Amino acid sequence: MNTKKTLKVYFTILFSILFLLHQVHSSLRLIHARIMNRRNNGKSIEVHCRSFDDDLNNQLVLDGNELAWEFKESFNEETQFYCDLKWNDTIKFHFDAYLSRRDDDGRCFKICYYQVLEEGLYGYDEETKIW
Repeated sequence: MNTKKTLKVYFTILFSILFLLHQVHSSLRLIHARIMNRRNNGKSIEVHCRSFDDDLNNQLVLDGNELAWEFKESFNEETQFYCDLKWNDTIKFHFDAYLSRRDDDGRCFKICYYQVLEEGLYGYDEETKIW
């Protein structure tokens, strides 16, 4: 076997190993999610979050409290948690609390936090540390 073919085989094997390590790392990553009621008016919010595998059911989150859960990124990196929020009987939000292709490059690598203020919903960017 000539040197060029040998190097090509080694690089192919190395690339395959690195790709598999990345996949295993992502599938083992534990993500902490929270939706915090920070309206500071004594009123609760209704939260219902779910994924393909899990349904957290409808939760009533009192002012100053939060709904917290943990999950692992799927092996194929296609995890999605979506939520419905409701408060004041008129304000409703539907949003993706976690979406692999959007979040796993820094925004929600290990923590995925949201806070509900009276004026709206704010997500925390883990990379920039900004709400």
